[in-house]
Amino acid sequence: MPGTPFVIEERNAEVESGEDRGVTWRTLTSADRTPTGELTTGVCEIEPGCELPLHRHPPLELYYFLEGAGIVTLGPVEHPVRPGSTILIPGDTPHAIRNTGSTPLKLFYVFPVASFGDVEYTMLGAPAH
Repeated sequence: MPGTPFVIEERNAEVESGEDRGVTWRTLTSADRTPTGELTTGVCEIEPGCELPLHRHPPLELYYFLEGAGIVTLGPVEHPVRPGSTILIPGDTPHAIRNTGSTPLKLFYVFPVASFGDVEYTMLGAPAH
C-alpha cells in the first residue's frame, strides 16, 4: 500500500545493469517493488573511464553525488561533479554522466514518478568531449 513507512538498505537492493558497460544501479524505491507511489529513487555507480551516454526522458531527475569525480553534460554544457554536488535535470534535457576519476562515481537519483518503469529513456549517442 502506498504511503506505508518502510526501510530499505542499499546493500539489499538488487544490482542492475543495462547495455552500458561499467554502469550499474540499485533501485531503492519504485511502486513495482516497494510500498511507494510518488518517487522512484536509487543509487548508480559508474566505473572509472566509463559513462552513461547522452540520453533524455520526460520526467525531471535529480542527482546527488556521493563518491568520486566526473562530468555531467547538460545539453551542450559540461559540469564537473564531486561528492556533495547536486544536479537538477529538467524533463527532456539531454544529459550524460562520465567518470573522470580513478574510483567509482556514485550518485543518488530521484524521479518524481511512481515506478522506474514509468521513465522512458531515449538514447541520443555519446556526448562530445
